[in-house]
Amino acid sequence: MKKKIIIIGAGISGMTAGIYALDNGYDVTIYEKHNIPGGQCTGWYRKGVFIDGCAHWIVGTNPTSDLYPLWRHIGAFDLNSTIYDTEYFCKYDIDGEIVTFYADDEKLKEELIRVAPEDKKQIKRFINGIRAYKHIKVPVKKPLDLMNLFELIGYGCSMIPVALHFAMYKHITVEDYLLKFKSPIIREVFHRFFGSNYNIHSMAYVMQALAKKDAGVVEGGSIKVAKNVAKTFIEKGGVILYNQNVDHILIENNTAKGIVLDNGDVIHSDYVIASTDANHTMKQLLQDKYADEYYETRFNNREDYPLSTGLLLSYKVDKILYNQPKMISFKTNPINYEGMIIDELKIRNHSFDASLNKIKGTSTITILINTPDFLYDNLSKLSKDEYNKKKEILGEQIRQEVIKYFNLDSNIISLVDVATPLTYERYTNAYRGSYMSFITTDKSKGLMRKGLIKGLDNFVMAGQWIMPPGGLPIALFTGKHAIIRVCKMDNKNFLDLDYIYSNEALKKNLREPS
Repeated sequence: MKKKIIIIGAGISGMTAGIYALDNGYDVTIYEKHNIPGGQCTGWYRKGVFIDGCAHWIVGTNPTSDLYPLWRHIGAFDLNSTIYDTEYFCKYDIDGEIVTFYADDEKLKEELIRVAPEDKKQIKRFINGIRAYKHIKVPVKKPLDLMNLFELIGYGCSMIPVALHFAMYKHITVEDYLLKFKSPIIREVFHRFFGSNYNIHSMAYVMQALAKKDAGVVEGGSIKVAKNVAKTFIEKGGVILYNQNVDHILIENNTAKGIVLDNGDVIHSDYVIASTDANHTMKQLLQDKYADEYYETRFNNREDYPLSTGLLLSYKVDKILYNQPKMISFKTNPINYEGMIIDELKIRNHSFDASLNKIKGTSTITILINTPDFLYDNLSKLSKDEYNKKKEILGEQIRQEVIKYFNLDSNIISLVDVATPLTYERYTNAYRGSYMSFITTDKSKGLMRKGLIKGLDNFVMAGQWIMPPGGLPIALFTGKHAIIRVCKMDNKNFLDLDYIYSNEALKKNLREPS
């Protein structure tokens, strides 16, 4: 009789764990509180308009990438999928000067030298850092602690070309790094790229993926990816039960024995995997019974370990915006929203993917605004009517700024939706509405968690909280790693079928966005 695994959460990590578990002969059921799969890899319709609530791109779409076989294995995309290449990270309007942060490192070097020839030497150093980071490796095949000596040596040797830059970059904030440049234009661009909280390591990691053309956008958006993965899981024999809120994990003699739903139903299993927010897992699912110094330190010190929270505003435009940039950042008149000052907007134009527009002749633009920690508290204090009213006011204020910048007719652009940290918390149990894990700062310590809780057997955690700063790639391989650990607990060899997709013809239908 097959042993049973219960997975809490049908996000990317949960469904990935489920697929690898099925490959290894387990009976798998996923319990999901929402009515759709994907977790934070999601999108939704409002007023007939599709809003992509997640990926600007997916790292691992290049067939030569270490992550590519995993994405293919779980069915996120196939050889017939259209994947749009990412030509640039963003265009920045600096007092009328448009600076394009190209994905291609040579183009980026030329562009930055064009606007700041006085910083030529430092720009070349920055580009060399990106090129060194192309050698960075994430242990996707198996967790570091389960590698044998030869595997560890091989992994270490593969990281030698990037070791020096990694050691330097992880302790330098973007804010400190930009001081190396003389040009106020370059300083402003770097400041807007991520903001002052992140370390320069995060910036280099993003840019190396773009430079390798390993960060594409799957046609149909984030929800298409999530539904593709759910389809693979179900076709392999897995079961997803939606609208099922897990109250806590059933524990007997410090061993996970199943789950208890919020309606009191008890479901037994041999193993439990929590593919949920780490704070929700520790405080709610494990009922705060197991101490974990790593998470407690970070949850209680949000100054050194800030969270990724934001406002996502979406607008419908009654015209096709093919002639506008895919992503552009510009300054605005200051807007005060519950104590935070908004003076810059980064517009994402979704016109490149025509499959997303159900309403003919329209375009969707979204604006993600990073938010300070206190905004969550301020919004939580509002009544429902106040909360909704203030969202409408903010939406209108930003609409006016977009109209002014793009010189649009006021009648053709309308507010569709405003999502806040409270939205992400409500739908995904995300801690304080964080859509990723802890931001990697110059004070960040530790790289990767095992996903195991000391003193608790037959239980594993998976998801983006296992390794900062989170995101879909980490959700992906920690889902796989969770099953490697379960197999180890079960004293069985892990069957890894990724090789099937490593050896397939390296042909992808990549096309540049219009």
